[in-house]
Amino acid sequence: MLFQIFLQRYHVETECSYPEGNLVFDERADGLSLIRVSGNFTLVEVPEMVPGGQKVTSLSKKAFLGKKTIKKIIIPDTVTSIGDWCFAGCTNLESVVMPSCKAGEGIFTGCSQLKEIILPGISEGMGALIAGAVRYGAPPHLTDTGVIEPDRFAKWDAWVKALLEEPDDEGFTDQILCGEEDYGSCDKEAYESRRRVMKAALCIMRLLNPESLSDENMTIMSDYLYRHREGSAEGDESWIAVRDLFPDKKHFDLLNRLNCIDDTNRDIMIRSLKDDKQELKSLLMKTAGSDAADRFFSAFEL
Repeated sequence: MLFQIFLQRYHVETECSYPEGNLVFDERADGLSLIRVSGNFTLVEVPEMVPGGQKVTSLSKKAFLGKKTIKKIIIPDTVTSIGDWCFAGCTNLESVVMPSCKAGEGIFTGCSQLKEIILPGISEGMGALIAGAVRYGAPPHLTDTGVIEPDRFAKWDAWVKALLEEPDDEGFTDQILCGEEDYGSCDKEAYESRRRVMKAALCIMRLLNPESLSDENMTIMSDYLYRHREGSAEGDESWIAVRDLFPDKKHFDLLNRLNCIDDTNRDIMIRSLKDDKQELKSLLMKTAGSDAADRFFSAFEL
């Protein structure tokens, strides 16, 4: 009996070393499972096999937990299952390339920077929307990476449309009851603004990935962004979303196409930008014509 217990508890670990750190694997019945990641990886490419020819078939529970330096993970087709909370707390993770496989609970919990999930057989747009669903706490049927149903776009749109219709203070009371320390602030106005930024971000994602987007939903989302442009009485959250979350030409051009930038708000938008947003400053000035830069810098003359 003692010998049987010893065998059940005995595991052979295999460690693969890289300049950035180590990947540790545990031997299972059907192959190896990645159980632990150490070091300061920015990119982790999980191998199909380790030296000796053993195949990697799974990622264990919490294998990447809290690895804040990782920005991209590539998972081979040999992996058939991913354990609960596998990537939880990877707060700088932006991109995951993975096979369609059995995924556990909350594998992307806390992955607040996730921008794309690349899966076999789905479009780039769908991968971006699944990542957006993960990033903003969508229901499980929208974040599931195991089976992508043909109507996933329609379900995603229905979720966003319902969010847009919710009051901006939805959930605020629950936050207060859970305790300020868990959320950072009991400021109701700040909470409502964060909710509007989230709504604007989801509209931006969908309009830039318009596959199967109905004319009705396109109009609803475009209108939301316009109504929350800089200088609007309803708030400036569409500009905040681009400025703080998507500070690049592609996202800026969307706002410009939707007439969210004009002579009444351009200078305010420029002055809201810090030194690390030079590209946005340049794009804003170009929308005003050749004399925009002169007008901007003349404001600082004595």
